Amino acid sequence: MNFKFSHEWRKRRLTKTKQFIAKLACATVIGTAGIALTQINRPVITVNASTTSVAARALGVDVASYQSADLSSHARAGAQFAIVKVSEGTSYRNPKASSQISTALSNNMMPMAYHFATFSSNASAAAAEAQYAIKAAQAFGLPKGSYIACDYETGQGNNIYGGKTPTANAIIAFMDQIKAAGYQPLLYASSSVLQNQIDTNSVVAKYPNSLWVASYAISGRIDNPNFNYFPSMNGVSIWQFTDNWRGLNVDGNVTVLPLSINGNVTSNNGAISQAPSSNANNTSTTKKEDKTDSKPASSTPSESATSAFVMKKAYVYNKKGERQSGSYAAYTRITYYGSTTRLDNGKTAIKVGDDRYVMASNVLGNSRVIRHNAYIYNHAGRRANWRVLRKGTPVKTYGSRFHINGKSYYRIGKGLYVKVANF
Repeated sequence: MNFKFSHEWRKRRLTKTKQFIAKLACATVIGTAGIALTQINRPVITVNASTTSVAARALGVDVASYQSADLSSHARAGAQFAIVKVSEGTSYRNPKASSQISTALSNNMMPMAYHFATFSSNASAAAAEAQYAIKAAQAFGLPKGSYIACDYETGQGNNIYGGKTPTANAIIAFMDQIKAAGYQPLLYASSSVLQNQIDTNSVVAKYPNSLWVASYAISGRIDNPNFNYFPSMNGVSIWQFTDNWRGLNVDGNVTVLPLSINGNVTSNNGAISQAPSSNANNTSTTKKEDKTDSKPASSTPSESATSAFVMKKAYVYNKKGERQSGSYAAYTRITYYGSTTRLDNGKTAIKVGDDRYVMASNVLGNSRVIRHNAYIYNHAGRRANWRVLRKGTPVKTYGSRFHINGKSYYRIGKGLYVKVANF
């Protein structure tokens, strides 16, 4: 799971990435989670495309200089929009941006742009970088009124630890310049950075529905977004859900709201902050790993229902935080009601029935950032594949720690683990 790196870092990383992508098809994932790992032939998909607007749930890509200058293959795979890197700092422009924007337009994809920030928490530097990004976008033919995102993450000297308020103020300074030039500002970051390093509320207060959030359910190829894993945040317009969409080695994105080149987000007041409702029933399975006696939940018609997978064995509690009868095995599909809630003991949980709750981390997970390059392991503590999760990568972990052969791990997917020491 990784979000956009600076151009130099990603170029170095690409040669290694191409070598192991094929091997990721061997990873075991939940078959019903909307994740496809292998296809010999990619299907050609017909979509209702437009260069000026996209509907909610439209799929798209973001590209930089290490991707093709011609985005025709991405359009054939089903992409309806393309977010093109135009610049970085105040001295770099993407040499392929002009072609990437023009071929997006010629393939009826709505073009957008992003700028890799290096201003840390310096508001005056942020304004200068915004002006540089605007001039680059104009030179590359980005239509007026388009979206231009501030890509805020670690890399190229950008320090994301300058304080939540100063960082937000600098980002807003960037976004103000974008708006003043006649474009629509967005903020791109991982869910972890948005929640822990930026006063995101102040950003969203000034620019509603301006977030483009990166959050991956698992590492490896994902063809379609699984909204069971949607990061529950206010103000999200675009969700980046994979770094290997449909085997193209390109980031995959989905619009959470309809977007238009001619104005602000349409049709909705406020971004969707929870996964869409589902009427899927609870099911119970018996695993050798996690044997359970699951009790079906009572329906709660007044609250929205969402289908999700339990990723670590989950016991049932009441609102007081007291253990109740029953539990859910790992990899069981359940239905929960409403959003997260805090039990009387301070624990964050989700409701699965009348006065019945399970810990939210066992289902929705926690977003953590890799602090050291990390390997992925299986349930026996052996290397599951030869992929390396790079330092700075946001990874979703589930439940508390596992202990395998005397070492501590977090589960990041079905049968996939990363050592706790790497977070």
